[in-house]
Amino acid sequence: MAVGMVVLLNGKLLLVRRKKEPAKDSWTLPGGLIELGESTIEAAVRETREETGLEVEVDSVIDVVDYIERDKQGNVRIHYVIIDYLGYAVSGKLQPGSDVAELKLVSEEDLPQLPLPPITAAFLKKHGKKIFGAL
Repeated sequence: MAVGMVVLLNGKLLLVRRKKEPAKDSWTLPGGLIELGESTIEAAVRETREETGLEVEVDSVIDVVDYIERDKQGNVRIHYVIIDYLGYAVSGKLQPGSDVAELKLVSEEDLPQLPLPPITAAFLKKHGKKIFGAL
């Protein structure tokens, strides 16, 4: 189980460029794995803080998605169930965490120019109007 956070700040969407696989060097939502005994909301807040330096207030669930990677033989290599939340930055200093190469605040018009993994591109296409309408 994992979480993702749609973080809205200063009229823009916050994306992180990942340092590690999966999706190394791609732009994604902040997020990561849920730790044992941690609620999904606690994980979303913690992962966002660790990756971006920001404290967030969680608003609502946007979607639940599956991330499945297969090897060349078609066997499942990775399967994450990701709960994506909408949230707002309430404090902190915007700075990339140790597993993030770079942070970027983007508008909807910026998205086509960014290397997004297919799961992130599909998510933003599906929910873009809701996300950018919330700004």
